[in-house]
Amino acid sequence: MRKLIFCFSFVCMGVLSSCVDKNELVDEESLPGWLGSSIYGELKNPDPGKGLTGSFKTYLRLVDDLGYTETLSRTGSKTVFPANDEAFARFFASETWPGVKRYEDLSAAQKKMLLYSSMLDNALLIGMLSNTSSSTGVVQGRALKHATSTSVIDTVTSYQTLPAVLAAYGENNPNWTRFQKGVAVVSDATKPMLVHFTREYMLNNSITTAGSNNDFSLITGGDYKEGDAYIFGERVLAQDVTCQNGYIHQVQNVITPPGNMAQVLKKTPNLSLFSHMLDRFAVPVFNQKVTNDYADWYNSQKAIGAIPADQMAPDSIFEVRYQSRLSQGNAAFDKDVNGADVINEYLLNLDPGWNEFYVAPTQSGQPETFLTDLAVAFAPEDEALIKYFTEDEGKSIIDTYGSLPNTKENLKRNLDDVPMNILAKFISNMLRTSFAAAVPSKFNSIVDDAKDLMGITLDDIKKKDDNSYDIKIANNGVIYTTNKVFGPKAYVVVSAPALFNKEMHMINWIIQNQTFNNAFALGLDFYAYLLTTSSNYALFLPTDKAFDAYYLDPASLIKRNGQLIGSPYVYHYYYSPTSKSGIGVSRWKYDIQTGVASDSVIFEIEGAANQTNWPVVKSHLSDIVQYNTVVLKDGEVLGNNKYYKTKHGGTVIVDMNNKTVVSGNQINGVMPVSNITEEYIQKNGRSYSVDRLIHGPTKSVYGVLSEKPQFSEFFELCNGFDDDILDWAGISKSKDPQTGIYAVDRYKVFYNPNQRNAKKGCIDLNVKFFNSYNYTVFAPNNEAMKFAYEHGLPKWETVNELYVKFAEQEEETDDAIEAKKEVRAMVEAIKAFTRYHFQNTSVYVDNEVETGNFITFFVNDNSISQELSISGGNGQIIIRDATDERKVISASTGLVNEMTREFEFVMENTSKASYASSSSFAVVHELTKPLSYNKAVDYSKGSTEVSASKNHK
Repeated sequence: MRKLIFCFSFVCMGVLSSCVDKNELVDEESLPGWLGSSIYGELKNPDPGKGLTGSFKTYLRLVDDLGYTETLSRTGSKTVFPANDEAFARFFASETWPGVKRYEDLSAAQKKMLLYSSMLDNALLIGMLSNTSSSTGVVQGRALKHATSTSVIDTVTSYQTLPAVLAAYGENNPNWTRFQKGVAVVSDATKPMLVHFTREYMLNNSITTAGSNNDFSLITGGDYKEGDAYIFGERVLAQDVTCQNGYIHQVQNVITPPGNMAQVLKKTPNLSLFSHMLDRFAVPVFNQKVTNDYADWYNSQKAIGAIPADQMAPDSIFEVRYQSRLSQGNAAFDKDVNGADVINEYLLNLDPGWNEFYVAPTQSGQPETFLTDLAVAFAPEDEALIKYFTEDEGKSIIDTYGSLPNTKENLKRNLDDVPMNILAKFISNMLRTSFAAAVPSKFNSIVDDAKDLMGITLDDIKKKDDNSYDIKIANNGVIYTTNKVFGPKAYVVVSAPALFNKEMHMINWIIQNQTFNNAFALGLDFYAYLLTTSSNYALFLPTDKAFDAYYLDPASLIKRNGQLIGSPYVYHYYYSPTSKSGIGVSRWKYDIQTGVASDSVIFEIEGAANQTNWPVVKSHLSDIVQYNTVVLKDGEVLGNNKYYKTKHGGTVIVDMNNKTVVSGNQINGVMPVSNITEEYIQKNGRSYSVDRLIHGPTKSVYGVLSEKPQFSEFFELCNGFDDDILDWAGISKSKDPQTGIYAVDRYKVFYNPNQRNAKKGCIDLNVKFFNSYNYTVFAPNNEAMKFAYEHGLPKWETVNELYVKFAEQEEETDDAIEAKKEVRAMVEAIKAFTRYHFQNTSVYVDNEVETGNFITFFVNDNSISQELSISGGNGQIIIRDATDERKVISASTGLVNEMTREFEFVMENTSKASYASSSSFAVVHELTKPLSYNKAVDYSKGSTEVSASKNHK
């Protein structure tokens, strides 16, 4: 009895997308009739009854010439997509490959490309092509590509001379100039893919196949026939021809491997400029495995005489990788040609040369598989790029960086001078990570780098001579050739001057810092924030020299009894693109009186020191960029007002006549003034170059009230809440075991967080009820306090007298009980009075004033925060309290617009802080008459409505 070896793997046709090969001996007589012959046998004697049409002599000639006859005749588990002889005749007649007019013109490499690109190394029915496996079983409609039988070593390309290398990857590309004697490369060391369009995939991903301008027809250039499948747009004429060792799916035309997106762009003449820019990111990486595998094959060919004995294989083969945030293994490729780290800002958003391109799923249970999607490129044709960079939005880039005059003829050379971070944004805006989300029917939902609608229409896709759209399918993506440039918003918004300016590297690093795959992330994503075109910004951009003038560290300004307890420090931040973080920093002792920095200390932020020191850097740089950002009303520009609120609630004073911008420590003369040196009009506001960092205040509300003699009475009132007195009056100074709250803290105005948490601290004392926002303090002067006392406001002096008189009694008398009640009533009245003078939201005396009803920190018996009505302008603030009486604040009536800031620090020990974990801003105005929280102007009552005016005997 004769026996025959064949594979049962294809019998598992409904279970998984591929099965494990299992070779067994089977009685020839027991083979079912439907099984047919081997793949080779079926192609040699095609059965029209199974759907195969024509003869396949040319395809089998490829099989024979490449030594694959035995494999397709007896063993293995394969799927092939052959074209018949008639299709090959059309292929040769069209000269799809220049110079190949007949079979004999094919090189060995070309034969391999034709055969192996049409073959899969497992047995798959057409209905299984779109299947993927997951933790819950088979998922249909997800896959649109499979790895071909092509070996990576079949794709080795040798450039024999340096000019040939540079012609391929750029004449001025420093990554490639070292190959003086040429180089052997593979475009990517992952498997080339076969792209298929099946009914299941297109239904599952809402890709249209019917009607005018349906997605399928636009992309492939042909009409979709219900139930058919397509390989790179080529229709499968005969599906699921079952063989002993796999399946045959006959295609209408010869499958010619297109290459990956980077390769397709490289060989498309009218996309040469876009390809040239892309190749700036191409890095040759030595690949030991490919080198060894190629050497083994080379030696085997020598052994059979296919290669001359004296001809040597390349001693090193390099893989072409593109610096990107998404590359092989769904990880970043962030190395330069020397293996050094490349920071995030200099990376493309995806690797166009990665054959197995895929994005790791975010949905739970879905497999990480390279079968499920393709990348997309909206690649502008050369004419569009020439216009963009020589006439339109990109002109300023070439004007700034190009070494030659900005002309059409010089553009290619000038593009080599544009910094990589600028090019990365430009190219990345036109690369997309999902084909399914970027088909023509979904153009109207594609967003740009600002998350705004990109505005792509079908009219923006270039048409070919036959009136079809110029859309190319690569083995890892789809390329739409566009007749216009979709530049990034990053080129036209307020952050753009920092991106382009050669003297603003540091502030640009802060703005561009993103959380994606970045160990040195600030957590702000200011890049995205400033891209918002619906906002109107004023953005101050300090030059690198401005950073050379230092950042004063507020954490080094801790005081005890009004005196600094340590040495102030300043930090010098500078751009360092060769470091892992991209920046460097040093710390210096600083003499506030003289403004002299000395005794530099290197402040490490990489390696082991990163965990300790990076939070300090984050705190500083976050503060800097937020202090530099002002959000204006629609259409507003700086100049009408003097005071502008920054993103995090601080305030700057802008003088557009003298071209200066300052904040607290500059007003007080602690740090130098920031001069505006240049103004830029952008799409979402205006940017201003400044020569010094903006330094906010480091003086607290406590500091201002304690230092200004006119506030001595109000300061004493705010600072008089004593734990022992409050506890005696029934307000516990012990921690509530259930809530963890100290009741006395609800009454205090000033406190040090270190009192309750040893890991926290502040400069002197903070306002207890402030919470990382901006506030206004309407501070009654001593005359105003006299009025308040005359109208019932208790004094701490009276409270203390009662406490001293009754607190030490051994037995609690009726008088003592009454005294406690009265003290409690007086405490409530003082609490109500003080808190009514603290308001949410900073309001400054200015030409225009923020108006409306603002809540205070006084809460009535119904737990409702009481409000103040604020109006004004023309240098005044008008307050209406519960009496509805107008109380006017202006510079002529006393102190106004005193800036303060309160920090909460992470403490290293009781007297040394590391960095500010949060802060609050407040402005202090002097009041000549106190605010009243009741119409009777009676300050003897607090939130309990208990009178504190009783004269105790």
